[in-house]
Amino acid sequence: MLHKKVLQIITLFIVFTIFYVLFPCNPVRAADQENCMLCHRYSGLGCFDKDTGAKKIFYVNEALYKNSVHNNVLCTHCHLDLKEVPHKPAKRVDCATKCHVKDPSTNKNFSHKIVVDEFKESTHGKSPLFVNKDTSSHRCKYCHTNPLYSPLRGIMAQKPGCESEVLGRCLSCHEKSPWTERFLKHFVSRTSSRWSKKEIVELCNACHADEGIMHSFGLETTANFKSTFHYRNIKYETDNAADCLSCHGPNKLGFSAHSIKTADDKESPLYLENRPATCGQINCHEGANRFFASGGVHGTGVKASLLQKKLIDEGEELSTEEKVSIKEEIAKNKTEKLKLTIIWGIKAFYKLMIVLVGGFMFIHQALDLRITLKERKEGGH
Repeated sequence: MLHKKVLQIITLFIVFTIFYVLFPCNPVRAADQENCMLCHRYSGLGCFDKDTGAKKIFYVNEALYKNSVHNNVLCTHCHLDLKEVPHKPAKRVDCATKCHVKDPSTNKNFSHKIVVDEFKESTHGKSPLFVNKDTSSHRCKYCHTNPLYSPLRGIMAQKPGCESEVLGRCLSCHEKSPWTERFLKHFVSRTSSRWSKKEIVELCNACHADEGIMHSFGLETTANFKSTFHYRNIKYETDNAADCLSCHGPNKLGFSAHSIKTADDKESPLYLENRPATCGQINCHEGANRFFASGGVHGTGVKASLLQKKLIDEGEELSTEEKVSIKEEIAKNKTEKLKLTIIWGIKAFYKLMIVLVGGFMFIHQALDLRITLKERKEGGH
């Protein structure tokens, strides 16, 4: 009798486990106070733009939105024109609008207006590419998506993220609650870069490597940047590798991605008088002078011959000390390049050996198994 009850309990446990896995409860649904997911939960929801013919997707992934920085923002906090369900086509969102979420540092309604105002004064903010024609608001989504919190990184993690033990230490003192966990995730996520250096280059090159777009603005393309020393450092994941923002919006010097200005603007880090400080940032070309900083970057890198020719054409000569300094810098770059090439070669060799050794072992075991089975069959076992 007892054995039968235990068997029933085990059976019920297995059934409930299978049911839970196949039909998990959705805690995100409770956060949908406006019932927007009644329609927007369907992945096929969308329409075709009558002007361009492009398909617009209106699907919202609940789980992803719940883990994003906007998870506590209701839909109508940004889509201010939506007053009814079903609603008419929504207008573009203006990120400078104040939302109903309180900024815990000021207890005022939060807004991205400070960033938007800074962006308006930048060279990108004045470009028609980043301004919506119908509302005159700025197209933040041209570069930004709804940022997700960095995933917790544990011992089995394969991707970078915030350390789970960091949140554990925070929660050892702070009371565990949805607000606390959300705040701590937000804080920890913002302490690391959301974009990798390679992703930043790809994002900028989406426009700046396009000859058609650059020609319309009278600019040269940056398509050759990937053949430079700087990009090789990015490719080999060198810690101090310089991406686009390292020079055009260096945080170390008080600039940002939203304040990029043209090179002839006196406030730009690439203005002729400001370049030595930009190139000479900590862990970059420390001690760089104006002659060094006059070299090309996107297509040629630092080349003493081209630099010297440029200076001679301008009626200037390099001093002996400056020539020595440039030659030392080039020699140093060549040495670093050689080191990186050797490291790449070692990595490639080990990967090749892993494949060959692993493949050989697999073939060896397969042949051994085949012989064993054959001997058993012939021996009548």
